[in-house]
Amino acid sequence: MNTLQVLPFSEETRALYEGHGTFHDGDSGLDLFIIQETTILPGETKFLKLGFSASMRNKEGKAISWLIMPRSSISKTPLRLANSVGLIDAGYRGELMAAVDNIKTEPFTVKRGDRLFQAVAFNGEGFNLQLVDALDETSRGAGGYGSTGQSKEERKKERNNEKERNNEKESENKKQNCSAEST
Repeated sequence: MNTLQVLPFSEETRALYEGHGTFHDGDSGLDLFIIQETTILPGETKFLKLGFSASMRNKEGKAISWLIMPRSSISKTPLRLANSVGLIDAGYRGELMAAVDNIKTEPFTVKRGDRLFQAVAFNGEGFNLQLVDALDETSRGAGGYGSTGQSKEERKKERNNEKERNNEKESENKKQNCSAEST
C-alpha cells in the first residue's frame, strides 16, 4: 500500500493531522486542512498554503507522483481549484499550496480547519498517513510552480529561503500564542 509522509511546518498543523477525524488507513483520499483564515476577493486567484511538505511512497518505498484534487464539498463555495487538479511530482519537497479562484461577486473567507482539497495517490489506490520529522532530499527539492526551469543552485537557495520563512512563521505563531495566553 502507498504511504503519504507528511512533514508539518508547525505544531498547530501537526495537531490537525494527528487528530484527523475523517481519514482511515487505506482511504483513497486524505482531506487537507486550511491552516490560516484567508479572504479571497471576487475574481481573485489566491495561493492557499497548506502548512506542510510531503512525499508519497509506493509499497516498495519509492517516491511517486500524487495529486491534489478538490473535495466535492468545494462546490458549495464560490471557489474552484485554479488548475483543476494539482500534480505533485515525486521529487517535490516544498510547501504544498492550492491555487483557488473566487468565481462569484462576493468575497469568500476560508477558515482554519476547513477542508476543500484532498491528497490522492496517482494510481487511485488507498494509502496510509505517516507524520514525519524530516523528508528525504531530492534534486527537485522545494521548487514549485514554474521552478523546473531553475538551476540546481537556484533551487537550493529557494529551499534555504523557504526553511527560514517557515522558522520565522513558527516563531511568530509562538509569540502570538504566548501573548494571547497572557491576556
